Amino acid sequence: MTSTADEVKIAPRLTEVAYRQLLDMILSGQLEAGSVVQERKLAKALDVSRTPLRDALFRLEGEGLLIRRGEGALQVKTVTLEDYSHALRVRVTLEREAARLAAGHVPANVLAPLRARIVQLVKAAEAAGGELPGRDDLDAVDELLHEAIAEGSGNPLMADLIRQVRQRSRLFGLERRPGRIREICAEHLEIIDALAAGKGDEACTAMERHLGRVIEDLKQRVFDPRG
Repeated sequence: MTSTADEVKIAPRLTEVAYRQLLDMILSGQLEAGSVVQERKLAKALDVSRTPLRDALFRLEGEGLLIRRGEGALQVKTVTLEDYSHALRVRVTLEREAARLAAGHVPANVLAPLRARIVQLVKAAEAAGGELPGRDDLDAVDELLHEAIAEGSGNPLMADLIRQVRQRSRLFGLERRPGRIREICAEHLEIIDALAAGKGDEACTAMERHLGRVIEDLKQRVFDPRG
């Protein structure tokens, strides 16, 4: 029989598991933007009781991924172009400073595999006659690099804020422009090399340049979608 003390320990774990599952469902589009959250259906799908599910939903609401409708129901936030633009600009402010702080503090056994993966992606594209790597591969490397920088900043609050803003920008679901993928790889390598060399100012500049180009690409895609 489970004791009260054991139940207290289990509850936070169940909430965390439910939170992670719900977050993945939102970011993957399984829970579509604008859809109303159906607690009973989700509890059954995730095989959790209503209490940890509601705690997880409350956390997602606090992070701005769910919004409360007038009648009290929760709805998956629809991210607008303006939301996405705001998120990118906040990311510039946070992540350039994170890169400066992280320079020389991200372990070599983290950076070296990331660099190797990016180089391999470029080589694979060249070997395939210029065919670009899959977005999933690029997204995986992108997520690992930005997470390593957030952690390497040594500032837990900054790291949490970066994760939250990156989650919001991922909700927009804007497909990368094919012509930008090689540029993104080159920008990532520039950031990694500055981090590995412990050059904070260069890492800061490289990150600012990278995110600035993402913003410029966004402008071009909105006002000149043929590009």
